[in-house]
Amino acid sequence: MNASPLVDYLRTYGPSASSDSLYDEHVLKSANLHRVDPIEVGSSLVTELADNFRSTEPRNVILTGTAGDGKTWHCRKIFTALGGTRETWDAGQGLVELGLPGERTLVVVKDLSEFHDDPRQEEILKGFLESLMGRSTNTFYLVAANDGQLLRFWRTYSQIHPEARSVEATIRTMLKENKPTDGFLRLLMHNLSQKPHGALFDSIVTEVMNHRGWSGCEGCGLNDDGRCPIRRNLNVLSGTEMRNRLRDMIDLAAANDTHLPMRHILLLVVNIVLGVSGRKSVLLDCTSARSLVTEGNEVMSNPYDNALGLNLRRGENRDYLAFSVFENAGIGQETNNTIDTLLIEALPKEYHDRYVANDLLHGASLFEEQRARYRRGDAEDFSEFQTALETQRRRLFFVLPVTERNDELDPWRLSVFMHGGSYLRFSDDLRAGRSPDMLKSKLVVGLNRSYSGTMTDDGTSVWFTAPAGNTQSRVGRVLDIELPLGGTPRDIVAFDFDAKGSFDRPRMVVTGREGIRGPAKPIESNPLQPLLFEYLMRVESGSLPGSFSRQCYEELRQFRLRVVARLSRLELIALDDLKEMRIVRLDNDGHLRDESIGVTEQA
Repeated sequence: MNASPLVDYLRTYGPSASSDSLYDEHVLKSANLHRVDPIEVGSSLVTELADNFRSTEPRNVILTGTAGDGKTWHCRKIFTALGGTRETWDAGQGLVELGLPGERTLVVVKDLSEFHDDPRQEEILKGFLESLMGRSTNTFYLVAANDGQLLRFWRTYSQIHPEARSVEATIRTMLKENKPTDGFLRLLMHNLSQKPHGALFDSIVTEVMNHRGWSGCEGCGLNDDGRCPIRRNLNVLSGTEMRNRLRDMIDLAAANDTHLPMRHILLLVVNIVLGVSGRKSVLLDCTSARSLVTEGNEVMSNPYDNALGLNLRRGENRDYLAFSVFENAGIGQETNNTIDTLLIEALPKEYHDRYVANDLLHGASLFEEQRARYRRGDAEDFSEFQTALETQRRRLFFVLPVTERNDELDPWRLSVFMHGGSYLRFSDDLRAGRSPDMLKSKLVVGLNRSYSGTMTDDGTSVWFTAPAGNTQSRVGRVLDIELPLGGTPRDIVAFDFDAKGSFDRPRMVVTGREGIRGPAKPIESNPLQPLLFEYLMRVESGSLPGSFSRQCYEELRQFRLRVVARLSRLELIALDDLKEMRIVRLDNDGHLRDESIGVTEQA
C-alpha cells in the first residue's frame, strides 16, 4: 500500500483545531515537510501589483479583507515576482525589504497585526504616512491587514499624527465604497474578501484535482481497481453538477454578504474529498481509506454530507463558516412533493434511474431498506427514515441539473433559496447588459403585492402605497406614486433593476430625468440580495415565506420611505396636498387602479 504525501499535506487544510492552514508560512512549512508542491492558484492581481511597483510612478498598496483570504500569500507572490527570494522572505520577521528599479525600496508588512505592541509600529506609520502623502518618493509599502486592524492602526496615532486621522477617514470611505484608489492618497487598496469567490473555488478545485502529487497513487491497489474512497470523492467533486452547485452556493452566500475566504474554501474542498464519519479522525488518510474498503464501509465517506461538515462531531460544523453556508441554506430539510415522490416512489422511473439508482454507493442502494420499510408501513423508527431521506435530498441537490424553467425537479427546490438559480441568472443578465424582462415583471408583482396588501398581478409599474392613516382601513391604501418599470425617455421618474450596486450586485433603483429625453440618474436605490429576491419571488407565486417575511417587508417599507422622501425633496410629489391624494384599489381583473379620495378644501 502506498501512503500519499499529498493526502497527508491536504489533511493540514482540514477542519482541525491544530490545522496548519491558518497562516501562509505554516502552509509552506507543511508543503516542505511532506515534500509536495503547495496548493497555488493563479491571481491576476499579483501581476497587476508587481507591475505597479516596477512602474516609474508606483503607488503604495494595502491588501485588506478578513482572516484567511490570502493577503499574506499575495504579498509573498508579489515579493518573489519582483525578484525576492524565498529565503529572504522566510528570514523576515513580519517585515521584509526589497530593492526596486530606480534606487527605490519596497517595504512589505506581512501582517500589520503582528506589530500591535511592537515599538516598530510607529516607525512603520511614519514611513508609510510619508509615502502615502507623496513626500517620500524612494520608499513604498505593501501592507497586509484585516479591515478592523487597518482602521485601528491609523486611529491609534490620530492624536499624535493629525494626518493619520484624515488617512483613516479616507480609507474608511474606500472600504465602504469598495474604491481601489483615492485622489488624496498615493495608494491602491484591494479588499480580497470582495473578489469573486466562485471563481476562486473553481481554481482551487482545479489545482487540487490536477496536482501532480496524485501520481504517487499509481500502483496502489485501491486506486487501480477504482475503490479508493478518496479518489472517488475527488471525482465526484470534479463532476460538473456538484462543482457548479458548490460554486453557485458560494456566489449566493457572497451576495448575501457572507464571504468565504481562501482558507475556508480550501477547508471545504479538503473535507469533501477526505471527510469520513464515525471514525476517531474526521479526515481520511491512506491507512483509514484502506480500512473502510476492507470493512465494506465506504459509504461512511459521503462527499455530499461532507460538504455540510456532517462528518464532524454533532454541532461542530457550525464552528466553520464554509459548512454553515450550506447548512443555513436548509439543504436536506427543504423539499417538495415531486422530489420526495422521486425518492420514495421511484417515480418518474427515468429520472430515478438517471439520478438516484445510478449511484450504487450513496444513491438508491443506501436508501432502499428504509424506503421499503416506509412503503410497507412497518418503519420502526420514523426518525431513521427521515434522516435517510434527508441524506438523499442532500445528494440530489448536488447532482440534479438546474432547469431554466425552475420547475419542481430543479435542485434549488431543495434549499431555502428555491429561486437561487434564477437570482444568479438575473444577476448575470444585468451585468451583461441584458434585460431579464420576465423576472423583472415577477419581481414587480411581488413588490406591488407587498406594498398594496392585495393579490394584484400588476407587473408593469411599481405602486408605492401607504396605509390610509394609521389604520387597517378597507377604503384602500394611499398612493405615494406609481413608477413605470424601465420607463421611456418621456418618463421623468421610473423604476428599474440594474447591477450597479456595491460590488456589481443587483439593486432596485428609482431614476429621474431633469427633462424629457434627459439622462436618467439614480435618485434612490436598495440592494437586491438573494434573500429579498427570494421573498419577492415567493410572494409573486402566492406564498408567504414566514421565516424571513418580517425582515424583508421592513426592508421594503424603509425603501419606500426613502424614495418618497427623496421625491418630495425634489418636488416630484406633494405629500401634504390633500386635493392630490388618491386611493389605490384592486380591480376585478387583478390590476390596481387609483381614484381621487374626494377631499376638498373649505373656504
